[in-house]
Amino acid sequence: MTEPWQLMLYRKSLKKKETVKALMDHLPPVDGKLCLELGCGTGLTSHFLRERGGTWTSCDFERDHVRSARQFVGERVVQIEDRTVPFKTATFDVVAAINFLEHIKDDDRFFREMVRVLKPGGRFLFMAPKGEHGRPGFALKRMLGFTADQEGFGHARDGYPAASTRALMERHGLEVDGVESYCRFFTESLEDMLNYAYHRKAMAKKAEQTQDFHGDTAPMSAEALNNVGTAYKVYSAVFPALRAWTTLDTLIPFSPGYMSVAWGRKKAG
Repeated sequence: MTEPWQLMLYRKSLKKKETVKALMDHLPPVDGKLCLELGCGTGLTSHFLRERGGTWTSCDFERDHVRSARQFVGERVVQIEDRTVPFKTATFDVVAAINFLEHIKDDDRFFREMVRVLKPGGRFLFMAPKGEHGRPGFALKRMLGFTADQEGFGHARDGYPAASTRALMERHGLEVDGVESYCRFFTESLEDMLNYAYHRKAMAKKAEQTQDFHGDTAPMSAEALNNVGTAYKVYSAVFPALRAWTTLDTLIPFSPGYMSVAWGRKKAG
């Protein structure tokens, strides 16, 4: 049986592996729990979450993401809008919000919705870019056109530094148990350059050279991956060298990462 394209791409990933590790390292016990994943993308994180246990419902805003996720993990994949979470109050024992809130203009409203559907005492996991200005990795993002003021990646904001993350969670009735970072400079900068290269390739295929960075920065489907097949083969060939580049992050172990993972629980009553 052919391996799903999402897993094939994951095995040649750099930052995505760090994201999955951070997600699984901080996921609370889920056996016998009703769980909600927001920002499922093409279903890769859904795959690993469902392997861990629990009963998961996965959601995303992009139609192509939802279609790919359904093909990958099957049922309980829902397309939603960016204003409400379409479930009853206090439905879920666990809510995991994965690297999407920076895209939503009214993030405060949507965060309130995420907490609303969580049961009192339920566990909450929040992942997002930190978006800290003044760091070398952020300077590279600005050069590539990936910052929010340039509408890079379709971001409404650059991210959530640790203090902002804590404040956001506490404002909406969550007790914060911890905030950590991952993905240091060498991995983050390489990922941005690869995203830029993929974006240019994808846009050239579509003959839409004037399109801004709301366009694709990673494949959304098997068809999208096939459209850049030659480039992917080249990428696969040089992947060992790219992976070696990211190991330079071990030389800066005390440098904070560019991505954040925070976890806590909803206050009872």
